[in-house]
Amino acid sequence: MHISSVPATVPVSSRLSPVMVWQQLLTYLLEHHYGLTLNDTPFHDDTAIEEHIDAGITLADAVNFLVEKYELARIDRKGFTWREQPPFITATDILRAKKNIGLLPRS
Repeated sequence: MHISSVPATVPVSSRLSPVMVWQQLLTYLLEHHYGLTLNDTPFHDDTAIEEHIDAGITLADAVNFLVEKYELARIDRKGFTWREQPPFITATDILRAKKNIGLLPRS
């Protein structure tokens, strides 16, 4: 019988490396907001993610650089609005992604 040394109350996400967290968040954000996969971006390579993390670049800045460079449009916004909606990822988008993929407890 194997006894785990990790308490049952520790969420699985606490055991993920920063690269794995970025991969999960990037996968969700790219798919849901831009219709892209991780393989459509330089972030399909773990090394690219590690370099961004090591350089202190935030996830939002990394995604928004791609949005600006490739003039990506968000696909998650429905309907017409009189105000132009910026295509960029916000802290709120990242927070929602964390909740939806289970990196934050649901309240």
